[in-house]
Amino acid sequence: MLAKELSFQVDRRPYLLRPDRPPEGEPRRLFDGETETELNPEMQERARGVGLVMRRPQWSPNTLRAHEATVYAKEKGKDSQFHHLAAAAYWESGTDINDLDVLKGIVEAAGMDWGDLGPRIESGEFREAVMREYDAAKEKGVGGTPTYEIGGELHRGDVGIDELREAIRSAAAG
Repeated sequence: MLAKELSFQVDRRPYLLRPDRPPEGEPRRLFDGETETELNPEMQERARGVGLVMRRPQWSPNTLRAHEATVYAKEKGKDSQFHHLAAAAYWESGTDINDLDVLKGIVEAAGMDWGDLGPRIESGEFREAVMREYDAAKEKGVGGTPTYEIGGELHRGDVGIDELREAIRSAAAG
């Protein structure tokens, strides 16, 4: 939505938030203002404001495979489609996006070939690229998600749409 409004391109990077997360995932911790079943009211309001459905997931999956698929999706020019479908699967349904059957459905729905990607994920072909992106992000000062780099400046955390809009306008003007 915002990209169309302000005419900019998004360069999504795979950022493995918790490289130490167990492969099977773990229960999602409570963040400030959350309940066991609801995200904080501010996040809910921002999500509604941009047309997203976000529910509080109960589980935090290991996202390595999803990030490996992100690398592939970027190569295929399908990263936007993949990102939106994977985010919806997690935030709307609490789906384990590390599960290969789930990931296969997301990949295919994004218009990509699971027959090509599946074996490449199984072989670990994209892991090094994911870890390089993780290291590069850490060097820039990224410590969590979401983080946006706009005009060389990092905007961290649950950033409001108005702040993003202003940062984009400012970067475009400068």
